[in-house]
Amino acid sequence: MKMATHLALMQSPDMGLALTALGRGADLVTTDAGHALVIRRRIGPLGEVRFSSQGPVFADQSTLADRVAMLRAARLHLLNAANGTQAVCRAAGFAQVMTPATTAILPVAFDTDAQMRMAHGKWRSAARAAARAGLTLTRSPLDGEHAWLFAREAAQQNSRGYRALPPALTRAYAQANPGQAQVFAAHQDGEPIAAMLVLTHGPSATYHIGWSGDAGRRARAHHAVLMAVTDWLRDTGIATLDLGGLDTRHAPGLARFKLGSGAAPLTLGGTWIRWPRPSGAFRRWQRPRQSL
Repeated sequence: MKMATHLALMQSPDMGLALTALGRGADLVTTDAGHALVIRRRIGPLGEVRFSSQGPVFADQSTLADRVAMLRAARLHLLNAANGTQAVCRAAGFAQVMTPATTAILPVAFDTDAQMRMAHGKWRSAARAAARAGLTLTRSPLDGEHAWLFAREAAQQNSRGYRALPPALTRAYAQANPGQAQVFAAHQDGEPIAAMLVLTHGPSATYHIGWSGDAGRRARAHHAVLMAVTDWLRDTGIATLDLGGLDTRHAPGLARFKLGSGAAPLTLGGTWIRWPRPSGAFRRWQRPRQSL
């Protein structure tokens, strides 16, 4: 099946609302050629630094010149670029400083059977085993009752050595965009054994937090939870789900789970800089000091 165009979470107006609610500087810069969600932050003597992630989002019919003009209009200093934007970044005066990461995008199929057929054989077998495990699956909007999920996610980050967006931003997203942050959980004997937090944004969604305990792994609970997620996304009219980065070196099991579900790898555009002109304060700080 042909995959619908995916809108990245960090390029959605919904994320802009969440950032603004937290008091962060965030602007949606829009031209006929597309848009970029720009995050503003003051960093010491550098002054204001403007950053964007997984963007810009360009209109299909826009020309290279239009895209360059749009990127310059955003006045970015740092860009984690979207797929296929390298030529635009170079033409706009950016220099690449990091190679691209790869994420996994799962199309939401037209029904449950088609979703299952999209998955690889071993993944389907695990999903069917999970369906026979007697798990209770629930879905609920993210609220104060889900502190347990953030606690388990924090412990998981510490044990596995990774970092994610802060919980305060996730809660702000849920408050600024009612109904667009949903917790899907698998329960066994009344206790949660696995869960996913999914954020929706426009025609797309993002797997934002995933946790599974030992019992969840034994029951293959995440397979059942992901099938429940895609069922709900289908009913909601969502076309694609970003399962997050693929790291075959440090997290090979998670990468196999994502790709086994039928997700397609999407290589992003790398990290680029276009260094700002130094602020007045920085230039004064730079001046050579006279020796005594």
